Amino acid sequence: MERVLLGYDGTAGADAALDWVTDRALRRDARVEVVIVTNPLLQDRPMAEEQLARAERRLHTQIPALPVETARIDGRMPGALVDAAADADILVIGADPDRPAREALHGWMSLRVSSRSSVPTCVVPAGWSALSGPVTLALATDTSSDAASGYAAREAHATGESLRVVHAWSTPLSSAQSSAIAVPRREARDQHQELLTRSIDGIRQLFPGLVVEPVLVADNAVAALSRAAADSSLLVMGTHGKGVLAGGFSGSVGQDLIGSIRTPVVVVPSSG
Repeated sequence: MERVLLGYDGTAGADAALDWVTDRALRRDARVEVVIVTNPLLQDRPMAEEQLARAERRLHTQIPALPVETARIDGRMPGALVDAAADADILVIGADPDRPAREALHGWMSLRVSSRSSVPTCVVPAGWSALSGPVTLALATDTSSDAASGYAAREAHATGESLRVVHAWSTPLSSAQSSAIAVPRREARDQHQELLTRSIDGIRQLFPGLVVEPVLVADNAVAALSRAAADSSLLVMGTHGKGVLAGGFSGSVGQDLIGSIRTPVVVVPSSG
């Protein structure tokens, strides 16, 4: 049984995250824990208890037999929520792409949580509604997307969707080589095509019946992934967990995607 931890705060993004969790629990065996982090210096505990009760009612309205637990945790974000999710199979939080000022005011919390979490973290945008479409994997040039690759394939297999593997490139794989010698564009493309092909071959060996669509794009990662995410049911990307989406995808890519696009994004920490 999958343990889903929902970080909830009563906002539109949190309600969208709750809807995403409900949809997930309808299709697989799961138990849900709803957590609200409260500041011990503020008088927000009564409101938090009301929000927890409301979230539990909404879950049980859709799935009466769903195992649901609620918890209020005194602490500071994002550390308290990340610590609470350490034993979960997935952490789910919301974001509001229509209110970037609010996201900034709260310190881009969705981005900070997803980058620090030790478990896969799904960021669901406010206004989300279920969409049938491929699961899209963002394939990096290094090992930061290795764990994300397996996760995306399992999600596609579990939901019956196809898997789209998107690899965006603009330079040769070896930055040291490119700084010393100008590598012809076709040769650089061939390097990235080989990387994409190896990834696809590995996925097909583990999931023989899975429909996998390779996409190689000569463009920056944000533009390529934003286009691919538009008709996707889910976007999956990896991180080394060494800061704000450090590793295969830079912090700027994370800031431009997490909590800003209309597609739920799952950030999968590197297993290494």
